[in-house]
Amino acid sequence: MPRLYRSAAALLTAMPRLLSRMLLPSVLIIFLAPFIALLFYSSPAADDFCEATLSFASVPQPNVLSVTWLYYTKWSPRWLTTFIVHSVLSHVNLPSAYGWLLLAIIVANVAALGYFFSATVRLTRIQSLLVALVFYAAWIASISNPDEQLYWFSDVIVYNLPLSTMLVLAGLLQRARRRVWYYAAIVLLSIAVPAEHEIAGTFLCSALFAATVITRMKKLKVPQLYLSFAMAALSFAIVMLSPGNAARASAEHRPLWDTAHSLRWVAHSFYSGLNWLSLPAILAAACCILVLSQPGQRAPAVAGVPPRWLPIASVLGMFVVLCVCSVTEVATSMWLAPRVVSWFQFVFWLLFICAVMTGIPELYQTRFSPSTRIGVFALLAVTLLGSSSFRAAVQDLHGPAQSWRRTYLSRLARRGGAIEFDAPSRYPKLAKPQMLAADPSCWANRCLANYLHADSVIVRNSPDRCP
Repeated sequence: MPRLYRSAAALLTAMPRLLSRMLLPSVLIIFLAPFIALLFYSSPAADDFCEATLSFASVPQPNVLSVTWLYYTKWSPRWLTTFIVHSVLSHVNLPSAYGWLLLAIIVANVAALGYFFSATVRLTRIQSLLVALVFYAAWIASISNPDEQLYWFSDVIVYNLPLSTMLVLAGLLQRARRRVWYYAAIVLLSIAVPAEHEIAGTFLCSALFAATVITRMKKLKVPQLYLSFAMAALSFAIVMLSPGNAARASAEHRPLWDTAHSLRWVAHSFYSGLNWLSLPAILAAACCILVLSQPGQRAPAVAGVPPRWLPIASVLGMFVVLCVCSVTEVATSMWLAPRVVSWFQFVFWLLFICAVMTGIPELYQTRFSPSTRIGVFALLAVTLLGSSSFRAAVQDLHGPAQSWRRTYLSRLARRGGAIEFDAPSRYPKLAKPQMLAADPSCWANRCLANYLHADSVIVRNSPDRCP
């Protein structure tokens, strides 16, 4: 009996520690599972069909280089993203590969986040992965447009690929090596970011310029930083000099550089920053990440205090994000689209997390008890599982997503002639509308007709308008 009592007491003593270790992975799995499952119920949308058929203005082009050049000169300066998207979609079977492509982007984002936290904040691999998943889950729970940010390949890769590239580049800049492959990687990644998206290029060049000025003032030798800034500036110049910028603004009848109302745009951007910091998801995630990153949990090989300059750089980076947001609104003379807001929110939150993790030494050195960890993880669970995005994902998974998948598979199985579809009674909440109209001359309809080798495509009683 005494031995039984001692075993029971040991089990009760170990329960809080065991629960504190199992609770967070369980919450993340439960939260992310419906979003991952919905990837394989997603359907290609308008741009996807155009890119799968190498079409520009719904006219198929002979090869990837030709369509990339047309986009660069007549619509979009994002030549690298254009090249990658058209290369991928033109060589896969859309219905079967679409979900896997979306999953690959999510995995790349989480892996890049983990590498960034490992290199910058000096966490172990397990800690870095958990912190990355917590951050990514909080971002998913708070974005207003998960249909575009998770389930539309053409949009997902445009805004998420530059994020992954920047995160890897930031990690490499923190781990200098005297190797040829290292400097080659710095050059390629620095060129890639502006070529993937001009907003990412603006932020990267601004951050690298500030870092270069500071290191020169302190007479520090950081050759990889100077090389990265030079290559990013060169790539950014190529992007901004693209004829496609002016051509797109002219086609959309928008003036560029609304400097007369610049104060209004600046005020709106900084108000957005305050709003991002007030969202429950990031506050709960910040508390959770603080608990996860406590030094007592690290292996001796990676234990250590992050650089002292990191919290200051993070706060300055948050300011730069809001400035770039302001410049973007002034340059485009319009409020930012939700998918652009989500991009800025991601970067702003990431810098905020870095500032929180490293800016208060007392919190950084605190040892949290298992009970405290359980309480913080439970708070995150309530925030994530109670979010509107999670509820919508669960509802879609149990109903509309399955019927919608059967509908679009039957559509894509048809070939040739004049094809007519019936409009869906309703889209799933997190599904991207296909933007197919009743007018067969709409460019989205023509792109789908090219994909199906049909004469025309008409969607009867379509709720979508020609984009």
